[in-house]
Amino acid sequence: MKWAMLAILVVLAGCASTIHPVVELDPAQAKTLIDQKENLGLFVLNVHTPYEGKLDGTDAFIEDWENVVAHEDILPKDKHQPILLYCRTGRMSSSAGKQLQALGYTKIYHLTGGMKAWDAQGLPIIEKSWR
Repeated sequence: MKWAMLAILVVLAGCASTIHPVVELDPAQAKTLIDQKENLGLFVLNVHTPYEGKLDGTDAFIEDWENVVAHEDILPKDKHQPILLYCRTGRMSSSAGKQLQALGYTKIYHLTGGMKAWDAQGLPIIEKSWR
């Protein structure tokens, strides 16, 4: 009986959904991705709370970064559509990336260092409201 239960657990573990990694991008890499947005079908998501600006090409803003699942209606329906996440420093968007992984999204990209790193590279931020 123990062996049968062990065999069932091994089979179930093999069937478990794979968690895809969140790919960390520096500002130059993220800009290249955004520049190819239309070709890639990229969805760009700002999760910084409160709103303090955005990158050009942003598709949506979720102010409730701790509860991304509550805003699933604005996320892409296709779990394989690439998503680029960012916030001001990267902390909130890192958490949001883990939540997207749990929801089954497979192509998640994260702007490491957030809008601050983007700004430090001299890249434009729309409606920037922080120093």
